[in-house]
Parts: sequence; structure tokens; C-alpha cells
Amino acid sequence: MFEKERAEIDIIDRELVKLFERRMDAVTEIARIKKEHKLPILDQSREDKVLDKVRRLTENKAYEDSVEDLFRSLMTITKAFETKQNEE
Repeated sequence: MFEKERAEIDIIDRELVKLFERRMDAVTEIARIKKEHKLPILDQSREDKVLDKVRRLTENKAYEDSVEDLFRSLMTITKAFETKQNEE
């Protein structure tokens, strides 16, 4: 019944995984630099700017809150990853 739509979601999921891996590669480099310079993991002003930016980038305003939630989750994941990287 939903074969076409689910196939589209599967394609999008593959793209999202690739994009997430690219993002995490960048996060890994940022974590290295922060550790090297003894900088804190949390940069609240940066997070605020990212959230503002993604809300503005969201074309379908019905998705705006969900996009913000997605990026809040992404930043939570990346901060946890940075913390783990700094412990090594």
C-alpha cells in the first residue's frame, strides 16, 4: 500500500546517513581543536545561531518546530560525542 512512499523514505534515509557522517567528521575535527585549546564543548551562542538559521532555512513553516527539534537532538548527540572524544 505504501511501497512507493516507503521506497522514497529509504532513499532519503541513505542520504541522511551520508550527511550525518559528514557532519560527524566535522564534529570530530572541532572536538580535536577544542581539546587542543582546552575550550569548552558547549558554545551556547553557536547553538542559538544554528537553531535560528535552520528555522529560517525551513521552507515549509509547518515543519519549523520539528526541524528545530531535530537540530537540538543532533547537537545533543554531537556534544556527547565531543565529550567522549575529549576523554580519550
